[in-house]
Amino acid sequence: MTRTIRRSVKRQVEKRHASGGGKFLPPDDVLTFTFYLRHRQPVRRRPGSAIDLAELAKRITREDLEAERRRILKRPIEQISRFAERQGMRLLAVDIAARRVTFAAKASDVERVFATRLLRFDDAGVQRHHPSGKVRMPHQLDRLVHTVVGLDTRPPRGEGLRNHAVAPGGNGLQPSQIAGLYGLTTPGRGAGQCIALIESAGGYDRKDVEKACDAMHVPMPQMTDINVGSGHNAPGVDDRADQEVALDIQVVAGVAPAARIVVYFTEGNEPGLVAGLCRAVHGPERPNVIVMTWGEPEVFWPKEARMALDVVLQDAVRLGITVVVTAGDDLARERMSGGKVYVNYPASSPYVLGCGGTRIQLGPAQTDIVDEVVWNEQGKRGTGGGISEIYLVPAFQSGANLPGSLNDGKPGRGVPDVAAAAAQLNGYRIFFKGAEVVMGGTSAVAPLWGGFVALLNEQRGASLGFLNDRLYQSPDLLKAITSGDNIDVDSGLGYKAGVGWSACTGLGSPKGPAIIAALTALA
Repeated sequence: MTRTIRRSVKRQVEKRHASGGGKFLPPDDVLTFTFYLRHRQPVRRRPGSAIDLAELAKRITREDLEAERRRILKRPIEQISRFAERQGMRLLAVDIAARRVTFAAKASDVERVFATRLLRFDDAGVQRHHPSGKVRMPHQLDRLVHTVVGLDTRPPRGEGLRNHAVAPGGNGLQPSQIAGLYGLTTPGRGAGQCIALIESAGGYDRKDVEKACDAMHVPMPQMTDINVGSGHNAPGVDDRADQEVALDIQVVAGVAPAARIVVYFTEGNEPGLVAGLCRAVHGPERPNVIVMTWGEPEVFWPKEARMALDVVLQDAVRLGITVVVTAGDDLARERMSGGKVYVNYPASSPYVLGCGGTRIQLGPAQTDIVDEVVWNEQGKRGTGGGISEIYLVPAFQSGANLPGSLNDGKPGRGVPDVAAAAAQLNGYRIFFKGAEVVMGGTSAVAPLWGGFVALLNEQRGASLGFLNDRLYQSPDLLKAITSGDNIDVDSGLGYKAGVGWSACTGLGSPKGPAIIAALTALA
């Protein structure tokens, strides 16, 4: 059985990375690629361990971080630059704070340095390329470079990178009303805060945001669009992606209307998300909260891109930025075959707050929640969650009594950490193309929590930053969801909710007033 499962997963990974052709890249084609440099040599800390999180918890300003990086990385950058020059590579940019060095080189030189051939193919008129085999880091760079990004420009395929919004339909409540049900409100409504949204596709119409704010009786937030790489605000190409962007913006606006919203439009692949997150963390906009509602099962993330993203997430922890992400909308199996369950990345990273989904039942007056269970739509759609096979149990979950993975019984990072309403029943009423639609999914939960964190920051006068430790130390600040499961109807695989943390809804949904009282008192 184990061999069959592994072969099945391998075939899916190969299918996800299948290209539209098999021609080699012309040797004179010029490529751009980026090295992510190591911070210390060697790095011995296990991600999420007590020593790792304790070191990252030492806050640092952006100015001090850049000065630290200049001191540590000056010599490695010189060594990398000399090596690259000898190999015919041209230096394009150095980003000290982000630990990135970008070069351009002919395909033939790239293939020689990384010991692989590059294949090209046409993707709807866009020329893309990828390695034909495993990329080998030159031994001269192995101790200097964390990973290299840009040799593989394929978009996600099949079960790849996707948003986590449910198709519109059904009844619903305005995002501000759902925030009110949980008591997510402060006098300043997020004033002075900046919330970043990382969008890998789609776009939005400002008129939809204006209509939503009018309906919610909140002011139109200050908004800024940032193009990262070839990403840009492109509504009208993909309705599902556009709905995702509209949902993210309007939920944040409903929770924290006085906060500034910055939308980072990235290229639609894993390196694009890395670049977008890097710009948000190290760019001049300086957000206090970052919301990411895109992801995919861990098995599909190229190791290089995942490692590069974790490096940026570590910087976010040091800079006091809270990163909130979605757990997924395809139950524990994430629509994968092969008799296994999977968790989504980046929700499985130990440096983020992962968000699962619930289904709420309202009282007769529609002003209070009388029941809340795990979001599961008849075993077809519902909250993701489970146990990571890549990351070990982080220090903040050491006392959470996590179950072993359903795959092999081994312990690992538990996903999600928190939850909130995600079902379309009593879902989120937003405006799309001028009309009201009702949406749900964990893509609504992440901006709900992201907006709430901005309210907490505003109320306490300082950024909370990485707050997983504080929530796990005070689980009574959340309402544990003890009924339901994220079991897939076709496979029968998934996790059940119960007392305490669960691989469906984490610690549970927010008790807004209790969290506000407890966490703002820490300022």
